[in-house]
Amino acid sequence: MDYDVAIVGGAFSGAATAVVLKRRSPNARILIIEKTTEFDRKVGESTTEVSSCYMTRILGLTHHLGHHHLPKQGLRLWFSQHPDQSVDDCVELGARYGARLSGFQVDRATLDAHLLEEAVKAGCELMRPAKVTSLELHEGGEQVVTLDFQGEQRRIPARWIVDASGRAAMIARKLGHFRPNLEHPINAVWARFTGVKEWDSYEWREKFPEMANACRTSREWATNHLMGYGWWCWI
Repeated sequence: MDYDVAIVGGAFSGAATAVVLKRRSPNARILIIEKTTEFDRKVGESTTEVSSCYMTRILGLTHHLGHHHLPKQGLRLWFSQHPDQSVDDCVELGARYGARLSGFQVDRATLDAHLLEEAVKAGCELMRPAKVTSLELHEGGEQVVTLDFQGEQRRIPARWIVDASGRAAMIARKLGHFRPNLEHPINAVWARFTGVKEWDSYEWREKFPEMANACRTSREWATNHLMGYGWWCWI
């Protein structure tokens, strides 16, 4: 079967593209190709106000976000003069009251799964798990995706191919556009911890009353950035 659009990657970007295309062009034949059996946790849990507007106003995910994810109270930045400076003595930048535009702290696996389900409900076809092995790109002509699906190798003709493969960047690598920035080498790590102190706990309010009274919204629901020279840590 020929498709109008073949989307490589069924997580947020791919599923969102499929949903919007199907709503604008109900008769479009859209195929989503997803390599995983189910989505796993990934970095990217916090939204900005702009992306939240896209999710609520364009994608129509207000109900899902409100019932399955956490509201976000903007950004908060913390600066210190020396490593042993207590938290109430740090310089804090952030809103005193609640954020005027909604943001969300999301569970990416839950959000990705829901949006992909919405795309399938809208009439998009899904191949999952399917591994793309090659792409054939022809300017102004028919594109071809070759993939392994259900133990068979298939060639999928499509008018358009959308690369939503994330860090794999399949089309960028194929066309030679993917270039690491060797002049600015940086590293990042992430982890999950249990038993940590709560920003808005009774214990902290009693211990740091001035800091507690300086903020009328929830610090816990914000993204708190501990700033250092040449580094920052986002909590």
